[in-house]
Amino acid sequence: MKLYQIIGSVALLLAGVTSCANHDPFGDRMDIGQILPTVYWEQNSTVVKAGTYATFKGQYYTSADHQIDRSEVWALTKREQSAQATCKLTSSLSYTKIFTLTDTVRQTSIMGSYAHSKAEWDGYEYTLTDSFPTSRTLGPVSWTEPAEWDQEKFDSYYPATFQQEFVDYVVNALTKDSTYIADLRRVYINYDFPKSIFEQLNAKYNLDIPTDTATADKSDRWFVTETDEVDHYYYTTVVDGVTIIHEIQNESDAPSGANVYPVYKSSPWLLCRYSDDTGGKITSVRPEYMPYWKDLISTIPFTAWIYNTADKVYAVEYSRTYFLEPEFRVIDEKGKVGVTTDNKEITLN
Repeated sequence: MKLYQIIGSVALLLAGVTSCANHDPFGDRMDIGQILPTVYWEQNSTVVKAGTYATFKGQYYTSADHQIDRSEVWALTKREQSAQATCKLTSSLSYTKIFTLTDTVRQTSIMGSYAHSKAEWDGYEYTLTDSFPTSRTLGPVSWTEPAEWDQEKFDSYYPATFQQEFVDYVVNALTKDSTYIADLRRVYINYDFPKSIFEQLNAKYNLDIPTDTATADKSDRWFVTETDEVDHYYYTTVVDGVTIIHEIQNESDAPSGANVYPVYKSSPWLLCRYSDDTGGKITSVRPEYMPYWKDLISTIPFTAWIYNTADKVYAVEYSRTYFLEPEFRVIDEKGKVGVTTDNKEITLN
């Protein structure tokens, strides 16, 4: 019969005191010199339906002067979650916020206990063919592109800060500069802002943005001329490394020697100008108007940002999957425990 025995001589034990002072490779499961059951097993499947049984074949033996009391299956339960949302109200700005988390939901606990009498001796070792139960409450969860919004589900699946962080990112990306000016225009035109919002912001910023709410009206209001219709001119100066744009009514108003460029006709909040850097027209939101647009689009709720108007669904995806990390243990009558190392993770589906 094969034996699993650790016997330390006095000299070896003394030599090992220092090296094991900070780390005991055997942990709490064995003492130097003790005999443990030798244990290994075969797991029949690494994917098991939650609420059913996972089957296995355990094999073990010990020395002739030790008796086995029982065997057990223990398992740690892990959970993996993945959540994401994608902005659908913009086109150039392609943004998906992703959240993932893997955590332990149940520390290692006993899943099944088996009397030694259930095992069969084959002349070399004991063999136990059996199973252990899994919980049906640990089945996978999926919530993908719903046609109807369920705020309670969202709140239970997603982190509490996810929604606001998503909106903050999109709003800041659209208004930190004019990189996404086409998307800012698209949002302004296509989203149905209440007239009262324009009135409130006009009063706050002392501006006169039209309060028309119809898509066609807003499209007409936010424009640049398709032809090169010059409205006035500008020149630039550089102060402490920062380029400053000076708008003037006539070319003759520029300082002597300044390079003067045209400003094309556009909405009051836009600066559409000729740029030597690009060799053509560039358009940006005037800095004094950007706080207005930031406040305006900040009123758009999270669900409107992620609604896919083409497919009539909300662009969210959530999944939750549970995993077991099992091990087979054999305990002798003195309470000594032999544990498997050939363990395979089980996915609950």
